Amino acid sequence: MKKIEVFVEKANDGTYWGSTQNLPGGVSSYGNSFDELKQNLKAAFKDYLEVGRKLNENWVQEIEQLTEFEYQLDIASFFKLLPIKISAIAEKTGINPSLMRQYASGKANVSEKRAREIEKAIHELGEDLLSVSF
Repeated sequence: MKKIEVFVEKANDGTYWGSTQNLPGGVSSYGNSFDELKQNLKAAFKDYLEVGRKLNENWVQEIEQLTEFEYQLDIASFFKLLPIKISAIAEKTGINPSLMRQYASGKANVSEKRAREIEKAIHELGEDLLSVSF
């Protein structure tokens, strides 16, 4: 099933901003935390559907079937969002830790290929964490 794609950015003041990428007209919201952004975006999406229904928009039937949100971040925003050791991701990807810190701070541009390598390492780390139980 298609997901609602949301691009997320963290502003310098700490506010999280999110906007949909694949909906007619789009939906956006913000929050003081990532969790608050997600809650606010879901509420904004409900309002978006309600307005679409009232206006008898033809896209509503297709869009109201979407229930999952997929949050997309750039590398720098990801590292601002989560307290992950940059050196651990660098080691997992085989990237020089100094270069990884530059990617994480937004001081160096990340190629599409390198971004996919970093994303893969982060997903593998997530799978490793999910396999742990206490």
